[in-house]
Amino acid sequence: MSTSVICLGAINVDLKFRVDDLEGFLREWNTGLTRGGEEAVTPAQEARLNQLLARYGRALSRFGGGQAANTAYALACLGIPVTLVGRVGADADGQFLTESLAGVDLSHVITQGESGRAYILTDPAGERTILVAPNTNDDLKAGDIPWETLNGAAFLHLTPFAGDGPLAVQQAIATRVPGQVRLSLDPGELYARRGRPVLEDLLDHLETLLITETEWRLLDGDPKTHPQWAPPLVIIKRGALGARLLTPLRYLDFPVELGGDLVDTLGAGDVFAAGYLAGRLSGLHLNLCVRLANRAAAVSLGGAGRESYPNRTFLERQIQALQAF
Repeated sequence: MSTSVICLGAINVDLKFRVDDLEGFLREWNTGLTRGGEEAVTPAQEARLNQLLARYGRALSRFGGGQAANTAYALACLGIPVTLVGRVGADADGQFLTESLAGVDLSHVITQGESGRAYILTDPAGERTILVAPNTNDDLKAGDIPWETLNGAAFLHLTPFAGDGPLAVQQAIATRVPGQVRLSLDPGELYARRGRPVLEDLLDHLETLLITETEWRLLDGDPKTHPQWAPPLVIIKRGALGARLLTPLRYLDFPVELGGDLVDTLGAGDVFAAGYLAGRLSGLHLNLCVRLANRAAAVSLGGAGRESYPNRTFLERQIQALQAF
């Protein structure tokens, strides 16, 4: 199966909880995690987390997740040939994850160990605090990478892992990928909190950095200036304000389009990435790629989990509409 995009990153089960007394939970959790933050947990911490959630939380839903998996699935929904590289557990969660990724080439997903899980704690104001149990994701090795498939792809899209080992694998890949394969990275808070010096080996080889305002600040990025250390294209995801494109020459703002009902924002940034990559592969002008990304993300907000990801018909209609201007 030929592929246009390879997505490489963590694959998790998303477990959503309502936590009314989040401050009480955080005090008892006592790791320094703050409201709206994200951190990784060890197996021992995951066991303790489940004990606390039995007291503080109410289970809401279970979805397939992980930034790489979400982006891959969104690309597949748009009709873009996509391969996912990573790991799922040899357990019921692993089966659930693979079944949730219809249309994605999973021939290079390793099944081993225990699946990764992301505990998404939502407080009464709708703020999300996330704890990630990486499990088998952190066992990613250089031997897991399908070089023949990668060398034939147009884009390699990287998303974060919790552990040092997988990051080292991604850094090694970035230095070896042939020039015709364009690299994009959505670092998430897990990578952004490591700081820019840790990410330099990735940043030096990227074409596109897709990043939130909070993550950009963590890398000491200025909101209106393209720094010398950044890749050629920086796209700042600004939530309700839309997106900002930073290039060495200037910055451009793109407001939200196709507004509608807001059901769930989880994964919208991953659909944004898929819309952007789909636009690039469709030959759209860069500005139109960002607008397409905004539109795809907006549509995804209308459902929980992956329920409202846009499809191939959406892509075809939006390309036609955007090119008509």
